Amino acid sequence: MRSVEPRATAVIKPSRTKKLRNGYPWVLRDEVVEVVGKVEPGELITVVSPDQPAVGIGFWNPASRFAVRILDLRAQAINQEFFAERFLRAKARRSCITGTNSHRVVFAEADGLPGLIIDRYAEWLIVQVRSAGMHRYRDLWMPALIESERPKGILERSDMEGLAEEGLEPSVKLLFGDVPEEIEVIENGHTFICPTRSGLKTGFYLDQREARKKLSDLVRPGERVLDACCYSGGFTIFAGTAGAEATGVDILPEAIELANRNALGAPGAKFVCANVFDWLAQAKESFDTIILDPPAIAKTGDERDSLKGAIHKLTTLALPRLVFGGRLVVFSCSYQLGVEALLDVVRSAINDQGRRCYVDDITLQPADHPYLAHFPESLYLKGIWLRVE
Repeated sequence: MRSVEPRATAVIKPSRTKKLRNGYPWVLRDEVVEVVGKVEPGELITVVSPDQPAVGIGFWNPASRFAVRILDLRAQAINQEFFAERFLRAKARRSCITGTNSHRVVFAEADGLPGLIIDRYAEWLIVQVRSAGMHRYRDLWMPALIESERPKGILERSDMEGLAEEGLEPSVKLLFGDVPEEIEVIENGHTFICPTRSGLKTGFYLDQREARKKLSDLVRPGERVLDACCYSGGFTIFAGTAGAEATGVDILPEAIELANRNALGAPGAKFVCANVFDWLAQAKESFDTIILDPPAIAKTGDERDSLKGAIHKLTTLALPRLVFGGRLVVFSCSYQLGVEALLDVVRSAINDQGRRCYVDDITLQPADHPYLAHFPESLYLKGIWLRVE
């Protein structure tokens, strides 16, 4: 069995040591004092500091903002057995997932596998490789993944933004077996189509599973529901099959086409292809529930204000269409906008229109997208459920 050991050492600032020892997985470029030895991007490196001879080992990449992605706090060789153990632990964390044939298998740093995303869709896996280290050591984790999950096929969908910073090229290719162009996702009695090679993210928004179920439990027959930025129609369809008159709006024609296919058998669901800002500005009808689920347009702190502005504008446009005492659900899927900041933006928009809101609930991402307490960046999805008078 091939094993890999670090060939070089990264000396970091002493002030960083405690945070890493507590489980934070990133060392920034300016936190590295010096590198002793020769090391290529993506290779393993030992991490030490003047006051801590052994902090851990990680993937080295001087081109990235995250010069070291910590893989383990023990100085050890990395091999297939190491990854097999990580996959076993990740599977145990997801033993509570029910009601679906699809879920996230590995959530990168939160599962101790920095830069590796793996989603299961029925009997197939779709992976995203987001770090140079996971790209370099693919021959070690791939066999362990196949042994752990025993899929019919594995497709790589490493076509997301940010790969250039890691020195990686976008890649969509078959890694193992065969993967169909479309897979049926079964979720709490509903069937959705996952386009494996062209869909957003890895094809479906698995992280909104619990929120979709919550919505269907809350809406009542005859109510009117608006699902803004609906993508493949999840919230719209769950509301429509619960008896509501549900409308989904999205700017992408391919998303609306997919949503209409998913909505077969859900007579209460209909879809409109439009810019949601323009559509809300021109809309005349009123809704009992409005869901605002914009895309994660803020990947960095510099983009935070843009996201806040978009959510404020969406909320401002949506409020005139919400009945007195209606339900407003606002999501942010960006770490850059936390719960308090999201609530501040929504509250500001509501205040500007002289209305009052009550927070019914705050929801986070489901258990298959674990939030590692020592790694705040792993908490990205949050939803605020309000009643607006």
